[in-house]
Amino acid sequence: MNKKVIQTVVLVFVIGILITMVLGLRSQGSAVGIGDEAYDFELQDLEGNVHRLSDYKGKVVMLNFFATWCSACVAEAPELERFNDEFKDEVQLFVVVKGETQNTVRKYVDEKQSKKSYLFDFTNSISRKFGVIGQPETIVINEDGIIVDHFIGGVTRDFLGVVLNEIKGR
Repeated sequence: MNKKVIQTVVLVFVIGILITMVLGLRSQGSAVGIGDEAYDFELQDLEGNVHRLSDYKGKVVMLNFFATWCSACVAEAPELERFNDEFKDEVQLFVVVKGETQNTVRKYVDEKQSKKSYLFDFTNSISRKFGVIGQPETIVINEDGIIVDHFIGGVTRDFLGVVLNEIKGR
């Protein structure tokens, strides 16, 4: 391959990356972030019950964005189970399922015997409102409804325990 063809291919590749980044940033423009009041969503759980974030004001809420096909999400799941079991009286942990069917998640929940609360973001609109572009990602909202942390990647029971203790001033 001659030098001119290679330069052209590299230039097209770089332009493609820049366009993708700009479009991604534009779609994140209306997203809430750390220090902002959390977006008051309404999402359904596996049983069809609707949950509104505002219903949990006065309680710490953690939103863990998840997909069953995501290996990092599945790897972190036992840690979230442990955290949820230990701190369920202090924190409302929601696993927000991005763009998957209830049947797929129900099979996963049954197989893993999960006790966490799963909410469905079928259109990924809530994920976009919170600036979530992948999974796993975890958003931490304090008792006043303010976003205090946003973690990209897997988290552990111990790590979330430290985060909770910081919020509670312990």
